[in-house]
Amino acid sequence: MPNQTTDFEDLVVVGSSAGGVGALSTLVSTLTRDFPAPIVLAQHLDPQRPSQLGSILGRRSTLPIVVVSEHGPTLLEKGKIYVVPANRHVKIIDGHVNLEADHGDRPKPSVDMLLSSAAEAYGEHLIAVILTGAGSDGAAGAVDVKSAGGVVVIQNPQTAPYPSMPLSLPPTVVDHVVEMEKIGPLLYDLLSGGNISTTDKAEDPLRDLLTQVGAQTNIDFRKYKSSTILRRIGRRMAVTHNAGIRDYADYLRAHPDEVGELVKAFLIKVTGFFRDPEAFEIIRDMIVPRLIERARENGRVLRVWSAGCATGEEAYSIALLLADQLGADFSEWNAKIFATDVASDAIAFARRGLYPENVLKDLPGDYRNRFFERMDQGFRVSKTLRQAVIFGQQDISRGVPFPRIDLVVCRNVLIYLKPELQQTVLDLFAYSLHQSQGFLFLGKAETARPTKATFELVDKRWKIYRCLGGPLGFPVHEGSGRMPYNGMREIRRRIVAPTSPPHSHDASEPEIELGQLRRINETMLRHTNVAVVIIDHSYRIVTINAAARRLLGVRDLGYDQDFLHTVRGMPYQEVRRAIDTAFREHSTMALPELELDRTLVGTARHVNMTIMLMQVDRAPADLAVITAVDITEQVEVKRKLETLQREQTEVMTELSSATKRFSDMNKELQDANEELQAANEELMLTQEELQATNEEFEATNEELQATNEELETNNEELQATNEELQTTNDELTARTLELQEFTRQHKLDQFQISLLLERFPHYVMVLNATDLTIQAVNSGYRELMGSRDVTGSRLTDVFKGNDLEQLIRSLKHATIDGQSIQTPPILATPAAGDGVVESRFIHTIVPIPDLTGAVINRLFIYSERVDS
Repeated sequence: MPNQTTDFEDLVVVGSSAGGVGALSTLVSTLTRDFPAPIVLAQHLDPQRPSQLGSILGRRSTLPIVVVSEHGPTLLEKGKIYVVPANRHVKIIDGHVNLEADHGDRPKPSVDMLLSSAAEAYGEHLIAVILTGAGSDGAAGAVDVKSAGGVVVIQNPQTAPYPSMPLSLPPTVVDHVVEMEKIGPLLYDLLSGGNISTTDKAEDPLRDLLTQVGAQTNIDFRKYKSSTILRRIGRRMAVTHNAGIRDYADYLRAHPDEVGELVKAFLIKVTGFFRDPEAFEIIRDMIVPRLIERARENGRVLRVWSAGCATGEEAYSIALLLADQLGADFSEWNAKIFATDVASDAIAFARRGLYPENVLKDLPGDYRNRFFERMDQGFRVSKTLRQAVIFGQQDISRGVPFPRIDLVVCRNVLIYLKPELQQTVLDLFAYSLHQSQGFLFLGKAETARPTKATFELVDKRWKIYRCLGGPLGFPVHEGSGRMPYNGMREIRRRIVAPTSPPHSHDASEPEIELGQLRRINETMLRHTNVAVVIIDHSYRIVTINAAARRLLGVRDLGYDQDFLHTVRGMPYQEVRRAIDTAFREHSTMALPELELDRTLVGTARHVNMTIMLMQVDRAPADLAVITAVDITEQVEVKRKLETLQREQTEVMTELSSATKRFSDMNKELQDANEELQAANEELMLTQEELQATNEEFEATNEELQATNEELETNNEELQATNEELQTTNDELTARTLELQEFTRQHKLDQFQISLLLERFPHYVMVLNATDLTIQAVNSGYRELMGSRDVTGSRLTDVFKGNDLEQLIRSLKHATIDGQSIQTPPILATPAAGDGVVESRFIHTIVPIPDLTGAVINRLFIYSERVDS
């Protein structure tokens, strides 16, 4: 939950990828000195190189730049820009920027982590901005921002150098798509206009405005929290530059499209894979097995409807459950999941089935490895599952129900509708479910309660119901433009063959009419190249010929399926309006050069489509014949001709312009020629003067040539000297390397000898041969001497005993002769202090010469105690 106890107000967080320095520079250059909030910038950079982003932005920004450092949390202050380091992750906690420890292989700094922590702290006071960049970092964080009530702004992907990062965000969480230069002013407007006080004077205009919006959208927002509603209205007022609520209400009346933008600001459309995992566990363990068991008896047919599917995660979640339960047999089942939503951009995103990696974090088990394919921008739902989910744009309050549905999933949709419209939608779901006595999954946030006569409660917490069945009429909402149920029932009585065998001649009459239509299809229409489809008033296909199947991409069709949802890639709204107009006005409608969506059918296709009413004997005109002719080649030829004509016109224009330019240039050349002739005469005179000067230059050149030869001789001598110096330098370098190696070996030998002496278990001492001062003793002697430091002391000051003089003579004798000497047992004991027992030692004296071997400079003494 957002932090509600903090004293800080608004925050702007900006994320981009490598290559976004230009975009960030443009953004900060558009921010004014009175910017009313702090801004945190995070960009993916090479962590091995020191970032210069702070200094780069400092040259473009009028606001102070603060580079976040390692010295504890950094307090956020309005009117300052905080640059996140490239090698650390950060979080926003209690109004501070906090550096975080490493979090694996994710890009640094993680935009997801930054946005999620900021959303938790600031809630609806947060504005997230996603700029140009590669990858999908920021998609999951933007969902958290939207869930907390914040605003999400992205750079226009069509003009972004690297559009992958802004495109990875689901369209349902994006509030504004803005050109780079306009983001700064938009942020200022959103922050300046986001707060409207809830005074008594504002209550009546607010109530009137919400009533106006409710009348246009069938959604009642009057029970929403006033502070939240006012803040989101304030944002729209700032964007549309309206000073007061009454002014904005007038603006809504004059601009109907703004109503849709306001509703988008009110509604938080957040979805995700397996959102509310406990609910999906119930669906998996209780509902799906019952659906599969019943479907085995009905030809392995499963039909699911996900109403309000947003960007498709919920529909794919159901598909994942079915595929997991059915295993390898899934492809052999006729499983169809109809996913509908009113937002066309959300449907287009869902059809791709491509989601960033961090959006899949809630997938159970090994679903990602089994049912997703790794792509450059994330993971894509496998082709088998994508083929099972059919997406379509539909307003649930005015749409046509899908028949014989086993499960309807509709979560967080009915809470936005008025009670009477809620009941109409529930009746629509009952119409879809009653034949199969299927299940309805609403979710715990819904407040609508289906009637007990129609549904029975299965799970109270998650609002899961089962349809009780029974004959249900076709639900109609007033103003929807749909025919009443009696008209629908009459069409179905005349067109659709009864499910039970006929018992009389009268009962078989509709079957004869349907048979006639289909026999015509099998004889005449089958052999024509014109695509022919016959539909009823509810867009349901009565018959379709083979040419139509090929042209419109229709496969595995049942004769009662919805034409508008079955033909994928067709412009839904345009064809639906034409069909409605034909039925309403009893006229023939033509749709010339209708383009089928190339992303669905492979290549661009164009058709001429005609919709005309069909009269059946003794019945009103409730059938329509749709004919379609493939004109792709004609359209391509036409466009090529138009292109050629346009190019020809451009060439003629360029030629005319070039001719005029050549005429002007010719006149200029004539004038220039006259000037050149006059200049030529002057040049001839000047040439004579230059000839004389040239002779002087030749004489000087001879002198310079002689000097040059002398310099070349000197240069050769210098080069020879340089070669000699180089040879000497090489020899010195080799000698230096030898000395370095000798020094290293000497140090190593010294270290080894010192280590050997230190660990030798007997008494060892090294003396200066000249003055008999002690240079080193091992641990044995140090212990014998009471652990006092005797280095540098004379031997006579350290040793005592009757035979000390004999030891000194032996030392001098070894120094003179250069031979090793071993003394007999003599009484010469180190003076460790009072109370030390004197002992006799045998001393082995080894003289050590210097490097030349001529002078004895050190004496090595090994002493062995013979009594104690």
